[in-house]
Amino acid sequence: MILALTCLLVFGPAAALAQTACTSNGKSGVCMATSSCTGTSVAGLCPGAANIQCCIGSSAGSSNGLCGGYVGATVSSIAGNGGVIYSVVKIKQEHLSTPSMYSAAPTSSDNTMTTSTACAFDKMASAAKQAGVTITIASGFRTVARQEYFWNCYQTKACNNGNLAARPGTSNHGRGAALDLNTNCGSQTGAKPNCAGSGVYQWLKTNGHNYGFTRTVQSEPWHWEFVGAGASPASFS
Repeated sequence: MILALTCLLVFGPAAALAQTACTSNGKSGVCMATSSCTGTSVAGLCPGAANIQCCIGSSAGSSNGLCGGYVGATVSSIAGNGGVIYSVVKIKQEHLSTPSMYSAAPTSSDNTMTTSTACAFDKMASAAKQAGVTITIASGFRTVARQEYFWNCYQTKACNNGNLAARPGTSNHGRGAALDLNTNCGSQTGAKPNCAGSGVYQWLKTNGHNYGFTRTVQSEPWHWEFVGAGASPASFS
């Protein structure tokens, strides 16, 4: 069946992208960044960058900002950096690199992410899956206590392979922005990461910014952060 797709620009004294209405198969929507849409994003109907799509809002959305596979998920409150309280959901088992992490408490496993990050990641993972790429999360939101554990391991080299860790209270995992993903390339040995053979990394490098994700730590190709609309493409090779 051929879908009827149209886009109508609403002019006004402050006409802007946010005022661009669109329709898809008879359903009304608004042009916005895919990372901000809590409904269904339809490409090809809006002016601007590739991540500006027609958001049909939606039986797929919910009042708490969750969407897609996270609609109906239990939202919990958890303290992050500086004691700031964040609304988080458990990461779905299919989105975890180690599915058994799902049953652990957030205080002993980094198995949650903020509601806004969850919605954006679900959209990104779904798009990647359609391209034959499976993206999973090894580490999500991190309490200060969890970051203290990693910091202690880094300082003592007695656990977690002594991997590099940010000082407690400074990691972006502790404010719900950072996710460690299954790029399976790079290491903490100081050698320049070689991710040419990682399908996950190459997909993220090309498409991640369309869903609000980008790289911020040059030595860690697995570390991606959700910054929302306007995210820049990953600048590291």
